[in-house]
Amino acid sequence: MRIRVLLFFNFFTFCMVPLFSEELQSTRQPRQATVKIIKTYISPDYCIPWKMKDYSSSVGSGVIIKGKLILTNAHVVSDSTILQVKKENDPNTYEADVLYVGHECDLALLKVKDDNFFKNTVSLDLGGIPELKSMVATYGYPMGGERISITEGVVSRIEIGVYSHSKKSALLMIQTDAAINAGNSGGPVIQEGKISGIAFQAIADSNNIGYMIPTPVIKHFLDDIKDGRYDGFPDVGVFTDELLNESYRESFGMRKDQSGVVITHVIKGSSAENVLKKGDVLLSIDGHKIANDGSISYGYGRIRFSIITDEKQVGDKVTLEILRDKTILKKTVSMNNFPIRIPWFNEFETLPRYYIFGGIVFQPLNREFLKCWDKWWLNADRSMLYYYSYLDRDELKPDVNEIIIINHVLPDAVNTYISDIGDMIISKINGKNICSLEDVIEAFKNPKGDFHIIEVEGSYKPILLKASEMYDANIRILKKYEIPYDRYTGSR
Repeated sequence: MRIRVLLFFNFFTFCMVPLFSEELQSTRQPRQATVKIIKTYISPDYCIPWKMKDYSSSVGSGVIIKGKLILTNAHVVSDSTILQVKKENDPNTYEADVLYVGHECDLALLKVKDDNFFKNTVSLDLGGIPELKSMVATYGYPMGGERISITEGVVSRIEIGVYSHSKKSALLMIQTDAAINAGNSGGPVIQEGKISGIAFQAIADSNNIGYMIPTPVIKHFLDDIKDGRYDGFPDVGVFTDELLNESYRESFGMRKDQSGVVITHVIKGSSAENVLKKGDVLLSIDGHKIANDGSISYGYGRIRFSIITDEKQVGDKVTLEILRDKTILKKTVSMNNFPIRIPWFNEFETLPRYYIFGGIVFQPLNREFLKCWDKWWLNADRSMLYYYSYLDRDELKPDVNEIIIINHVLPDAVNTYISDIGDMIISKINGKNICSLEDVIEAFKNPKGDFHIIEVEGSYKPILLKASEMYDANIRILKKYEIPYDRYTGSR
């Protein structure tokens, strides 16, 4: 009996060795390609635009791809002053540089300075889009430990969604219930030994709802930078509305067998300007029929028609079939970047632009400045929120390149009666319409008689500064508040 048990145990062990070896091999290469990224970073303070915030540090993950390059998230490396990378079973850290970063798609490419880092590592290839309900494995260095972590999950959704890092665009994303925690960001999501995506965000307080950047977006990024620069994702430059209401469709002269979305605005300076018109109905895009809810039938099921333009590079063309005045037309649009007047997105590696005159701090309105308020979408100045939200959609101030505001006033003898004002939108200075920060600087060169006259929106009473006192006051104020420069306009 003992002999039989021993023989059975040996037979079982012998049979299981290939299974264990196969499982070990399936995880070995992704482990050897997954790296830890340690970032030290410092960000500008848009509330006090001449200062920087305190430095901090964070940890993320990345994956080695061909060419001895590391692919990771943009938010893992944004605003970094130094980047260090580590690999499993190596106590050393290695310095790395950012070669390219695409904040819009939350991707970045790193180069390690010391080639010795790549000893005993492998590079991984990109795979395809995983099937719904198929299994994927997420590799990375999440919080709670020093070793590499591997979690498995099921692909549950493929859709267009907003990328939370920059909040600039809605792009293709894949949802999985594989745990994605702080530190997992930038790590590879693996299926059949290839990269199916890059882990990049999760829903707070959810039960393992995480997202990965799929390979079509990664390939777009890698193809984009082949010419040595990152251009981003182009846009047609229109706002559209669904046509779910039958009466609404009839008002455009649509037949029963026609479907699409209506153009409600064409953005000035966009790809579509002088090609498309308000009231045009988009029927199809590159041969894909658009449904009344704005979706098309595509490889991932029904998905927003913007997937077609998201796959284009800057300079590519897209063919649109439109209904205009009950006539079907075909239009070709050359794709360019969306024109920006108020940056509605988070910015990185960018210093705030400002100008100080008479102690008044002038800045362009953007999302970074609004974030000076706690819960800014509720508590920021209402007029600023209005322009932020509707400047393009409602075609406000078409000749204005950017909205200039007064951040606050640095108290001094020359401005005591206005030292408590702030959060005001400038309309004119010395009779000059203010369309940019540069206009502010130019306007103060030409006072009106003895005074500089600043007109603000929502007030009949202008702000007056005595022109003869400004030269000495500007020098005094900069020294008093330890401000190194009276301006930053984009280069120094």
